[in-house]
Amino acid sequence: MFKSIANLAIAILFSIAIQGQNNITGIWAQDKGSDYYTVILNNTNQGYIFTNFSFTAQDVVIENFIEETNTYVKSVVHNPENGWRVYCEYKIIDNDTLMVTYSGDYDAKHKFIRKTIN
Repeated sequence: MFKSIANLAIAILFSIAIQGQNNITGIWAQDKGSDYYTVILNNTNQGYIFTNFSFTAQDVVIENFIEETNTYVKSVVHNPENGWRVYCEYKIIDNDTLMVTYSGDYDAKHKFIRKTIN
């Protein structure tokens, strides 16, 4: 019995460690409905850095990092020109897929797919 409990504890710790190693850094695109790309970097001094850009709109939108836990990364986008504010919560589905939940002046959920640079 003790051996099975110890094995279970090791398995749980291993899964937590693996989850912590998942990395949301990269270039991401919404699975449908947007021509914006999101670049996520993780700077050791500043934490996460989010930059959203569109070649079509010739626009850049900056998100500000709020917090990170074992299950999500949160950020906020604020447009001072119109007061628009949206909170973003990024959750890893798998290595190439994120679920982003928006709340505030825009409420929705979107899948983001990892893009590669060739």
